[in-house]
Amino acid sequence: MSPTPLATALAFARRGLAVFPVNWPVSQGGRFVCSCMGHARGRPCGSPAKHPYGKLAPNGLLSATLDSDTIIQWFKVAAPTANVGVVTDRLIVIDVDPRHGGDVNLAALEREHGALPHTWRALTGGGGEHIIFSAPEGVTISSFSAEQMSDPLLGRGIDIRAKRGYIVVPPSRHICGRSYTWDVDHHPADTTLAMPPDWLIEKLTDPKARLTHTNTNGAALPVPSAEWEKLVTGPITEYRDLAAARIVGHLLRRWVNVHVAVSLMRGWNVMHCIPPLTDGELMKVINRIADKEADRMIGRPPDEGRNNWRRTARKIPQNVG
Repeated sequence: MSPTPLATALAFARRGLAVFPVNWPVSQGGRFVCSCMGHARGRPCGSPAKHPYGKLAPNGLLSATLDSDTIIQWFKVAAPTANVGVVTDRLIVIDVDPRHGGDVNLAALEREHGALPHTWRALTGGGGEHIIFSAPEGVTISSFSAEQMSDPLLGRGIDIRAKRGYIVVPPSRHICGRSYTWDVDHHPADTTLAMPPDWLIEKLTDPKARLTHTNTNGAALPVPSAEWEKLVTGPITEYRDLAAARIVGHLLRRWVNVHVAVSLMRGWNVMHCIPPLTDGELMKVINRIADKEADRMIGRPPDEGRNNWRRTARKIPQNVG
């Protein structure tokens, strides 16, 4: 008998992995639609049955919890058919999408470096695969989407879910109606959660990671226009916080007034993110990047323009949002 979403959510929480409810497929007129019912409001869902269930997780990942009483309220009382989202801050998940060649590229990596360690593996309802590892201590790996990179770190069709990311886990249901399932030989009940191989960590912590572009000498190069076009024409359905960080960093590094940057980011968020980040989530990204940019200026020769910019940036958490 397949475990319920409640049982699965509680099991992940016992392992110290925070969970939250995710929208699920609902049968309507002979087809499945997302439980967010965005289509009924004239805004078809861009990430059906994969995004946080706003009524119970209004802050997305920030609403995730380990508290068993909250989990029972969510998955037993309020939304017993909800999909289960697991925050991946303590994990490194290789998300393989065969539709974009992910299976072929993963096979090439394994031929070059050796087979991946035996660990948890889940088959997604859409035909992909999640290969799940424990995140090593002292190493920060960020989530990324291969589609947002000109030269993906692991190849096309291979995303990474780690810091500031999440995955949908069995027995959740894909929008097509099929369920996510555990690979029979890689079920968490029978398999130890392995550490990732060294070569994978090296690739994911490469200082020349192509989220920014460098030449052969390591000098920064302009990001190709086509990449910016992807970020500002949308729709952005995954890694919305990462996309927001890239754009706001681009603005602030070019001395755009921080209040102007906030206004532009809010418009971009509403127009191109599906679903949009909450204002709190967006401001958290903006504040983090503004702090980083202000810190970057410290130690450089004093300049009134920079000093004014830095003072304004430091005021964002108090005066904006």
